[in-house]
Amino acid sequence: MNRNRVPELLYLLNSWLTLSMQRQIKILAIDSKEIILKSIRKALNSDEKTEYIITTSGTSIEGLKLIRNDIYDLVLLDLAMPGINGIEVLKRIKKFNYDIPIVMLSGYSSKSSYSDVISNGAENLLLKPFTTAELKSVVSNIFKADKSTG
Repeated sequence: MNRNRVPELLYLLNSWLTLSMQRQIKILAIDSKEIILKSIRKALNSDEKTEYIITTSGTSIEGLKLIRNDIYDLVLLDLAMPGINGIEVLKRIKKFNYDIPIVMLSGYSSKSSYSDVISNGAENLLLKPFTTAELKSVVSNIFKADKSTG
């Protein structure tokens, strides 16, 4: 082996180890508005510490099919979905997989909507429009709490 290449090989090995240690988190985002789904993708894909694998759905029915066919670490779910509303989707997901954390998204705020989503098993309620920093904070807090309990 050429001794001149040793530092280069060590650098490549270190880079590979750093990348392989990155946490991959699978997120399902369910919202009827494509602009919200795009903003979620953009915000979370800009995180350098964690690799988010984001699957999106524009309908409740499609979202429920996806949750039954794959394993997700987190669901971001709009409260005001057409057809099957967000609370009903939340209840169905929790029946299927109680342990999956769900963050509800809502364009309006009230104490009753917050208590309703929490009492039905959601981890949090994030108000729209949200900033990239707010979304990243809510998501990272879900996994910080998960690490401290598990």
